[in-house]
Amino acid sequence: MAIQNPGPGVHSVPKPNEGQGNADFMMKTMLGRPLAGATLPEQQEFEYLTRCRILRKIADGGMGSVYLGEQLGEAGFAKTVVIKVVKADRLENPTALSMFIDEAKLVADLVHTNICQVYNLGHAAGRYFIVMEHMHAKTLTEYYKKFVQELKRLPPFDMSAFVISRVCRGLDYAHNKKDRTGRLLGIVHRDVTPSNVMIDIDGAVKLTDFG
Repeated sequence: MAIQNPGPGVHSVPKPNEGQGNADFMMKTMLGRPLAGATLPEQQEFEYLTRCRILRKIADGGMGSVYLGEQLGEAGFAKTVVIKVVKADRLENPTALSMFIDEAKLVADLVHTNICQVYNLGHAAGRYFIVMEHMHAKTLTEYYKKFVQELKRLPPFDMSAFVISRVCRGLDYAHNKKDRTGRLLGIVHRDVTPSNVMIDIDGAVKLTDFG
């Protein structure tokens, strides 16, 4: 599937004299941290169009970079989110880019306590991005390493059973998800690995990365 960049249209970055509200927002977003490989104007354009301020980079993956950010609104509203941005070199690969977009569209309507929620898919400053739910969490891989490498033992049986049961709940929900007409969506998680299972500080277990 070929992906075409959207034109400027109504989402163009405003000129400095187009209103105090826009100017105030741009000043706030300048507090963000630079996107990988982005110039300052590109950073400002990205943060204005997404209404998300980037705080810091969390990780780098094969497809994109992952950032901690804040989704900004009126009257000081700020919601902590995770922003996954496609790497520049991946934009030249139509297959990889289609997979990134398809992942976001696929899980957009998946609202379940054991699935990391996707809030938005967009394009800004020449970059495709996904805005996702933020968790104060570590991956199952990190927990396993903690037990085996530092504590010199396997995770407790009851903890392992709990995590597996919650992963299965999330998968069952996704596999049986239907559209508005009652047709099964046919969603299959293609990468159920410990690195895609998150466990937060309250013990909640969530699946992520349905690509």
